[in-house]
Amino acid sequence: MINGRNLKGLFLSVILAFIGITGYSQNTDCKVNMPSISGKYTGECKNGLAHGQGTSQGIDSYTGRFRNGLPDGSGTYTWANGSRYEGFWSKGMKDGTGRMVTIDSTYAGVWKEDVYMGNEVVPSYSITRSYNITKSSFFKSKSTNDVVRIRFFQGAVEYGGMKSVDIAFNSGELFRDGNIHGIQHPTFPIEVRISFTAENSFGTAQFEADFDFTINQPGAWDVRISY
Repeated sequence: MINGRNLKGLFLSVILAFIGITGYSQNTDCKVNMPSISGKYTGECKNGLAHGQGTSQGIDSYTGRFRNGLPDGSGTYTWANGSRYEGFWSKGMKDGTGRMVTIDSTYAGVWKEDVYMGNEVVPSYSITRSYNITKSSFFKSKSTNDVVRIRFFQGAVEYGGMKSVDIAFNSGELFRDGNIHGIQHPTFPIEVRISFTAENSFGTAQFEADFDFTINQPGAWDVRISY
């Protein structure tokens, strides 16, 4: 039997549990104390401030950990121009290890109170093997879709003398559009290994070629391989 004292205690426990649950549930009314991302917030909340895991959208956007209304912990900040920082934060400042991805390059290293302390610059792409290849080029287009398109040229002739092509990669899905081989929905950095067999320009002999590369910078890439 539940007496008056037990009933009062049970009622109080239910109220406290309800407060605890709503205090940390998703709440779009929580305040974010960084003007550039202040606008619409969805995530955990404490004492009227973003606190815990959440996403905030303003001029820029941020998804990750918050503390007392500011990014604090691991998170990704994306600027309006598409550049982004993935890494650790402290009191609304980049602080700790992270990676800055801009239109032109990727910087990986250590930040301290919003200042980049490291000096490691990751190139947009790198070639790791090239055999029987006369020339190669990498171009990044303005498309918002992440994709890698690969074209082959023998002199000025696209796909000239090509007999067979084998492409291996560590993420994404292979597609074919005419003479273009492509990888859609890749995750960057992406490693690509290409082996192919072709006839020489006179059609008198066949040769094998290899071309391996890594693309670190996300985006829509056109890769041209000449042999």
